[in-house]
Amino acid sequence: MKQSPPAFTKIYGRNRVPDPEILALNPADVNSLDRPATKKYSENAKKASDLFFYGSMPAPLLLLLDKKISEDAPKIGLLYLEAMAITGTVYTSGSMIVNRFRAYAYNSDLPLGSRTGGGARNSFPAGHPAVVATSTFFMAKVNSDYHPEIKNKWILYSAAGAASLATGILRIQAGQHFITDVMTGIPFGVLSGIFVPHFHKIKQFQNYTLMP
Repeated sequence: MKQSPPAFTKIYGRNRVPDPEILALNPADVNSLDRPATKKYSENAKKASDLFFYGSMPAPLLLLLDKKISEDAPKIGLLYLEAMAITGTVYTSGSMIVNRFRAYAYNSDLPLGSRTGGGARNSFPAGHPAVVATSTFFMAKVNSDYHPEIKNKWILYSAAGAASLATGILRIQAGQHFITDVMTGIPFGVLSGIFVPHFHKIKQFQNYTLMP
């Protein structure tokens, strides 16, 4: 059976939070920007955000439909794995260090049992939006680099931004994250998706080297 990386196993396999600790949470202690999220919860929004999350990860395979890009398929694949590894490291490290409760943990309208799972501590930074941003901005960057003749590159980046923002909004509506979690997660994903291929780029040939 395939095993999860140790860091992911650690943050997703945490012990349940003791009931008294959850009951002691007070939305009034949350900053004013994030406080409205403590009343949010939607299974439909959560499922929709999962569609963006799981759909975005294999999305860069679409780049291989381009003949010019497909010639460098192994390089592109390795660079994508590098970008995702950076995002994953930031997410797991942040979750373990910050140890912030998710918004739904503060929602007294929910059954106590649904608020005490170990994953309730994995709020910061927002992982779903970070992954979507990494994938979509990576695609926009690679496509732009291999086709510098494209005039409306802003459309590619706008689409990537829209997908990332939509995921972030859904995660807030689902009660999974606070606004500040999303405001941190998306920029990390954007930077990873853009700068990993950027620093591997051979400018004069408009393609990539595995040596940054």
